[in-house]
Amino acid sequence: MKHTKYLLSVSFLLATALTVPAQIDSVIRAFVDHAARQPQPQPRRQQQPRQQSNVQHQAKKQFDGTWLATQSKTNPENQQTINRTFTLIIKDGKATKTLDSTNTSTPEKPFYSSIYELQRRWNYNSLDYTEQGTSITIQWSPGQLSDWTPKTVPNPVVEGFGSPIAETSVYKIKGDELTRTNDPNGLVFHRAK
Repeated sequence: MKHTKYLLSVSFLLATALTVPAQIDSVIRAFVDHAARQPQPQPRRQQQPRQQSNVQHQAKKQFDGTWLATQSKTNPENQQTINRTFTLIIKDGKATKTLDSTNTSTPEKPFYSSIYELQRRWNYNSLDYTEQGTSITIQWSPGQLSDWTPKTVPNPVVEGFGSPIAETSVYKIKGDELTRTNDPNGLVFHRAK
């Protein structure tokens, strides 16, 4: 009986020892199969320092430059012709505008004494400048009289013809044209080459 007891214990140990490697092998194979079905994590790439976006800079550049526009009007009541040339300079989110105006009258209606032509120059600065896509809105300062010809016309007389007021202008760009959209005459500026 003693031998049977040992024999039974040894056979139990041998049976367990023979099946344990098969079980361990099954468990390991299950882990390997599971891992093979899972997506492999990508190795972390060294991140390059981000370059700052230049989209806004490029957007500003589409408006930057010198823009020119001309406009002529004839007023039959006053027997006057007004020719105006606008120079608009936009750079880095700021703008300046120059208005050169030439008023010509008939001999029956001189401007002053025997003066039939008066040339004036007005300068403006942007007080506020906002870009939105292909449009810009500029709040202009009142026009400042910077020059006039002929100088024989006194300054108070020149200023008596009126001075441009502060205003807000909205422009839309299309290629090399910049159209003032809130002008009843649809003033169109062309990019200077």
